[in-house]
Amino acid sequence: MARSTSVKRDKRLSSTLKTAGIVVIAVALLVSVVIIRPSQPKRLVLLTGPEGSSYHEIGKLYARELRDRGLATEVVVTDGGMDNLRRLAGGAEDAVAFAPSNLEHAIQPPVDAEHLVSLGSVAHEPLWFFYRSELEIRDLKDIALLRVATGDEGTVLAWIVRRLLEVNGIQRPVGPVPEAEQTPEAVVEALRAGSLDGVFAMGAPRSPAIQEMLHADGITLLSFERADAYVALTPGLTKLKAPEGVFDLARDVPPVDAELISATTNLVSRDSLHPALVPLLLSAAASFHDEQSIFATRETFPSREGVSLPLDRAAVRYFDQGETGLAKRVPYSLARHLNHLGFVVLPLVGLAVVVVKFLPIVLRVWTNLRLTGLFKKLEAVEKAHAAGTDRAELLAQLAEIDRASSGIFVPRSNVADYVDFRQFLHDMRDRIASDSEA
Repeated sequence: MARSTSVKRDKRLSSTLKTAGIVVIAVALLVSVVIIRPSQPKRLVLLTGPEGSSYHEIGKLYARELRDRGLATEVVVTDGGMDNLRRLAGGAEDAVAFAPSNLEHAIQPPVDAEHLVSLGSVAHEPLWFFYRSELEIRDLKDIALLRVATGDEGTVLAWIVRRLLEVNGIQRPVGPVPEAEQTPEAVVEALRAGSLDGVFAMGAPRSPAIQEMLHADGITLLSFERADAYVALTPGLTKLKAPEGVFDLARDVPPVDAELISATTNLVSRDSLHPALVPLLLSAAASFHDEQSIFATRETFPSREGVSLPLDRAAVRYFDQGETGLAKRVPYSLARHLNHLGFVVLPLVGLAVVVVKFLPIVLRVWTNLRLTGLFKKLEAVEKAHAAGTDRAELLAQLAEIDRASSGIFVPRSNVADYVDFRQFLHDMRDRIASDSEA
């Protein structure tokens, strides 16, 4: 009866172990899929610039491309490059911003750029100077006594213009265009009316403000004849050449080759940005900066050139190898889950399977340990019998050992040892019993 109860108990134990194994695998699957989320972010924030600015317009193009590839992207309107760097330095996570090279050295008050990295340069951002055509202006040194709009204080435009005025020895402040005259049409009208003699602007040739002034009658684009000197004296600037007629061949805009000065736009993030986002962003950049070919420059974007912040390691891999991995072949949203499957789900489930497979080994070792203990008890009984111990006491000990051994659940791998043990036990009991009768 005792043996039957013990066998039932061990069968229940075996069934429990199997159930526990299934539960372990199920829990591992649940944890890896439901609780542990994919490490790759599903959302990105693009810090751009004011509404209508080149940064904001480019940001919307990036967002469209990134969304098409499966990455939810939010375009955030900001005050421009300086504001963008301040936000990143303040800890904006999963955010990427547009900012010109070397801007981190110009912000006042200074920001902590220790954790800021560049993903690469992605575009030129030309500086333009337009003036009333009746004026005799050949270089920036000729604007010292003129009414010139230099951009709002604290903007990238104002910072670059201030630097150019300084190297020309022009110290007097030149105020920004009043708030009411910020539209391209208002600026053009101010130039025509004579309330302004000239205006600095920054942006891509296709931006509405630049297009308006390029095609306005009575307004002329200045060619920076000393562009090489300006570039040499101002880190982060590049010289560009706009060939005659490149902006409007039919109207011959510009009427002669024009030399321009340009900042180099960078994609900037914190060094904690997930590396999977970097090739995605740079691939998007490659799709939208073909217009740079209108300038006489060999530089193509995105590029590792024109970078002042440390280049992100994932960006270095991109420039060395191009876009690789799953993201090149499948949408980002799918690649995100496939990577999670490969790096988290399968290893955890595999570990759970190993644990389940290991349970029979644990049971076999446990059985061996119990049989070893029982063998030692038999050895002790045998020695006691040889020493002349009372037979009745020895038979009682053997009966206890018999009851203990009959309750053991024996895996197949231990059956031979168990049979040997039981045979040894019965032989010893028979020998002691026959000695007692004699």
